[in-house]
Amino acid sequence: MKMTQGKIKELLTEPGCEHNHQKHGDKKNKACTQQAQPGAAQGGCAFDGAMIALVPITDAAHLVHGPIACAGNSWGSRGSLSSGPLLYKMGFTTDLSENDVIFGGEKRLYQSILEVQQRYQPAAIFVYSTCVTALIGDDLDAVCQKAAKKTGTPIIPVNSPGFIGSKNLGNRVGGEALLEYVVGTAEPEYTTPYDINLIGEYNIAGELWNVLPLFEKLGIRVLAKITGDARYQEIAYAHRAKLNVMICSKALINMARKMEERYGIPYIEESFYGVEDMNRCLRNVALKLGDADLQDRVECLIAEETATLDRTLAPYRDRLQGKRVVLYTGGVKSWSIVSAAKDLGMQVVATSTKKSTEEDKARIKLLLGQDGIMLEKGNAQELLRVIAQTNADMLIAGGRNQYTALKARIPFLDINQERHHSYAGYAGMVEMARELEEALYSPIWQQVRQVAPWEESAECKVLSASLSAECKVLSAEWEESEKLAAKSPSPHPLPYSELGTRNFALLSPHPPTQIVTPKKAIAINPLKQSQPLGAALAFLGIQGMMPLFHGSQGCTAFAKVMLVRHFREAIPLATTAMTEVTTILGGEENVEQAILTIVEKFKPEIIGLCTTGLTETRGDDMERILREFRKRQPQLLSQTPTDEELPIVLVSTADFKGSLQDGFAAAVEGLVKELPLVNSARPDQITILAGPALTPGDVQELKDAIAAFGLTAIIVPDLSDSLDGHLEDSYSAVTAGGTTVAQLRNIGRSVYTFAIGESMRTAADILEQRFGIPYEVFPQLTGLEAVDRFLQALSDLSGVDVPDTYRRMRRQLQDAMLDTHFYLGRKRVSLALEPDLLYSIAWWLHFMGAEIHAAVTTTKSPLLENLPIETVTIGDLDDFEQLAVGSDLLIANSNASAIAHRLNIPLYRLGFPIFDRLGNGQRTTIGYRGTMQLLFEIGNLFLEMETEKHHENSLRHQ
Repeated sequence: MKMTQGKIKELLTEPGCEHNHQKHGDKKNKACTQQAQPGAAQGGCAFDGAMIALVPITDAAHLVHGPIACAGNSWGSRGSLSSGPLLYKMGFTTDLSENDVIFGGEKRLYQSILEVQQRYQPAAIFVYSTCVTALIGDDLDAVCQKAAKKTGTPIIPVNSPGFIGSKNLGNRVGGEALLEYVVGTAEPEYTTPYDINLIGEYNIAGELWNVLPLFEKLGIRVLAKITGDARYQEIAYAHRAKLNVMICSKALINMARKMEERYGIPYIEESFYGVEDMNRCLRNVALKLGDADLQDRVECLIAEETATLDRTLAPYRDRLQGKRVVLYTGGVKSWSIVSAAKDLGMQVVATSTKKSTEEDKARIKLLLGQDGIMLEKGNAQELLRVIAQTNADMLIAGGRNQYTALKARIPFLDINQERHHSYAGYAGMVEMARELEEALYSPIWQQVRQVAPWEESAECKVLSASLSAECKVLSAEWEESEKLAAKSPSPHPLPYSELGTRNFALLSPHPPTQIVTPKKAIAINPLKQSQPLGAALAFLGIQGMMPLFHGSQGCTAFAKVMLVRHFREAIPLATTAMTEVTTILGGEENVEQAILTIVEKFKPEIIGLCTTGLTETRGDDMERILREFRKRQPQLLSQTPTDEELPIVLVSTADFKGSLQDGFAAAVEGLVKELPLVNSARPDQITILAGPALTPGDVQELKDAIAAFGLTAIIVPDLSDSLDGHLEDSYSAVTAGGTTVAQLRNIGRSVYTFAIGESMRTAADILEQRFGIPYEVFPQLTGLEAVDRFLQALSDLSGVDVPDTYRRMRRQLQDAMLDTHFYLGRKRVSLALEPDLLYSIAWWLHFMGAEIHAAVTTTKSPLLENLPIETVTIGDLDDFEQLAVGSDLLIANSNASAIAHRLNIPLYRLGFPIFDRLGNGQRTTIGYRGTMQLLFEIGNLFLEMETEKHHENSLRHQ
């Protein structure tokens, strides 16, 4: 099914959608055709929407045809659950390379489809186009048709490049694919007068399983679930149902309307949230099926369920009564969750009307009452303002707003698709009440709101939600005093002239490691993330920064979600929001509009502009675009706090090559190439290039060590000051904390550079070439010997002896090594990490007596030739799963958890992303302290394994 302009218009003007009703003049269709605004981080793209709608089909394979960013940044992130097959959880992508972009990716796609079919025998394969593959003109339909004929398996093309529109449009594109290729292609074994389809229910957190038993008790058969916990075959015979029930979303309204036209199946829209809505749903279904006896059974079931529910909810209602809630979500949930909250005795003081129809708004107004606030649009600042204005007790919203609430010290409940709890049906009401009660009455709130005894000034007691001008002034004064303090000279003489450029590496008398790259056509469960995401991560360590992706809005949305899930922080990220038209005609205007929007709305001190696979494929001349933009917009010269020209750092980060580490390094190289100025040397100042292997906690450990030697360090980037998990007294739309622009300007005054990680070597070279600053590369700072060398280098540079504190830490580490070596010795460990981190952890484990059983990484690096293992694979988590068989421990990111479960091998989570563990901002694995922490955590895993083994042996001999 070709996604022509006419087809897109048809989907946007869907007559069944109430957005297209009750509107007049220029407002008609506004909600459906609204374009993303360049310069602001938007919701997901059409590709994202199509995946949301179709991926819950559990026995199908879902293959993304494009470069790594689309699948690598999104796979496994959706909360739809399955009662059987888990194939839908596999991340399949063609992972296009630069050559594929140049010569076309159709051959690679065809081979990938055949490989998926041969290896996994799926019920069907859904193939998704992306921005890059649509731009280069790959014929998805033709390849799918050819592959289907070859394999005998349904191969469904989903033409959903991100630039054609929003996530909502993508939902409808997915629905069109089901209508065109799936619905009506099979027949059920039998039918009943009570067969219904559920459309738009994705079984998030298992919510469907709260409702199916109710229908079963009534004798109603759910013939097809579209698409939560669905099997391909049931959707194929969905045309034989007697009724379609749209669940809380008009995203797939095109399916319901067209099934009524083609097959005569009527449809109704219902909600599973709240007692009243659940009761109404059951009654309306029975009414539409036209069976009086069924209607009687429904009334009996409602009476039984509500009586039980009232008893269960009574203690929760007592504690939730009168609590004030701000709700920020979209569509039907805007009123259905209001209804659920009112059932619990809570007062919803404000809610969004985003994506809401006129009918939705009428219901919202009735439920809220006269004083309720209806939010047409909302952002972080607006939400905080409304929370303060209404004196709200909590925020109920989607996951991306979670950290806005927590920074404002407001309890939060996640209601969108990333949630981990099911709130549908009667059982879901109990779960919702439990979660609300726990969030509101947690003892942490009293603690985080309590002002320190030394902060007696009234201004400092203002919470984040107030965004008071007084607190902003105090913050500015404090930052200014810190800058003045940083300029004061150190009393310690530095014999830096005696130091040359030194490079430390751990060497071992073994043959060079062989680097293996698998020859398969498809990447399965990607390990790597894209270059733009890595560049954004580096830019987030710069004060007042707004990272800007030049690409379709989905690129930014995926990266933002990944960063939010890992750091559990509000992440500033913007997009140029390329559309189908601008992709063809050129994105220069989008770049200019995005920058102007960012400057006007967010007042950044610096912008980091990253290209993406789409714009790299198109070949936009970014340097010319920026040069001409500056000529046209001289007013930008006075937009920064210092009235200097606003720095815009351009980084080339095509996501069809490289990985997160490469993008991070490119961003650091761009910063040190563009910003430092020639100045006289400052004898106590050094530069630390903090590589992508370092966490915010690691950077703080570095800063503490450097300060102990009386040195002043400029850290690039300083994630410890921006992503370490701290509460601010005012909300900032750009990065709060990090390396300042003034510090970046002054790097040329440093007398020495420490590059932490091999990937920082090029940036260190740039500084040496520009300013003659010698440098050292430290490929690792984990382990006794590596830390010894680093501290000795600091001592040599400063002329200060290693402080007693670190001498004691060293002895503590030595003792810890003695305590744990019994558990690590001879253990077989498999690693799947980025090269810098892989090198560091592999050598540390090696020196602790462990064996590196398998090593998989993401991209090329000189370090890979010197690892304590015969071969290292540049591959994906599928390669890792095959190679890791027989290991005692896996070390990888959270995406490897399913592998650990299948292989029954413990997983130690390390790297990026880690989304199922807390504290990633504070975690430390470097220095004496961090090495001890790593030792004890891994040692405890092995100790637990040993205990379980003893237990199993005891049972076997009973």
